[in-house]
Amino acid sequence: MLDLRELKTFQAVAAEKSFTRAANGLNYAQSSVTAQIQSLEGEVGVPLFDRLGRQVELTLAGRQLLTYADRLLSLADEARRAVREDGETTGVLTVLAPETLLAYRLPELLKRFQSEYPGIHLSLSASESCGTGGDIEPSIDVAFSLDVPLRAPHLIVQTLRVEPIVLVVAAGHPLAGKKRVKAKEIGAEQVLVNERACSYRALFERALRAEGVPVSRSLELLSVEAIKQCALASLGVAVLPEVVVHRELEQGSLVAVDWPRKPLAVYTQLYRHRDKWMSPVMTAFWEMAVSACAAPKNISVSISET
Repeated sequence: MLDLRELKTFQAVAAEKSFTRAANGLNYAQSSVTAQIQSLEGEVGVPLFDRLGRQVELTLAGRQLLTYADRLLSLADEARRAVREDGETTGVLTVLAPETLLAYRLPELLKRFQSEYPGIHLSLSASESCGTGGDIEPSIDVAFSLDVPLRAPHLIVQTLRVEPIVLVVAAGHPLAGKKRVKAKEIGAEQVLVNERACSYRALFERALRAEGVPVSRSLELLSVEAIKQCALASLGVAVLPEVVVHRELEQGSLVAVDWPRKPLAVYTQLYRHRDKWMSPVMTAFWEMAVSACAAPKNISVSISET
């Protein structure tokens, strides 16, 4: 019989990659953590960790068990919540999303979810790049991506909407309102972009190189808000998702540059690990996210499950 306390300790060691840090986080003596892991290894009959000096790494068997441990512990939490006398659903839901979506697509969804599930603590993490590349840690319940279509056998992916990428300049910029802007004119300007791992930056640079023009000058900024503000200050041509600059385009403080001929776009995608158990709360959040963030019915988007 697998012991839930040992599985929780195993989960903590796997996350921290350290017996010492796991013990501190669980308020256990390190010897207690070691004893619980040894007991669990004895129960399953195989080593779960490779001991590499002060750091530990999951073995193949350990990685396989972690998936089941996550599911068993989630199910145990769900069972405890189900028998609460007041009937209120409690717990933690961990969500990963890029900054752009957190700022411009998700606030209404989060407000609605917290209104309907006040006992659930939402733990939000901002991904380090504008996309996520399809990586997802076991601790993440649901993730969003602003990226090219995700294709990975370990993921369940739902594409919610197309996100057009636009080039914008301040209203007083020489390229503002100009018809048929050429690639070489873009290449001559300072380009305001996100970090190199950004998927839509890569799309833009490929489109420019396809016309034989390299990016000669770029200013890398850490947030879409910084990029937008620098564009408003006439520091160059900004490459951004249209949702970020929608209001400024309507007001006329920013102007879309008429390039390239073929539109650039990424996708807002919702995804999770295929093997992660879908608790009722995860299911409710997923369905609510589809309802809140999907494109209007008159706009066609592809729905994929890989």
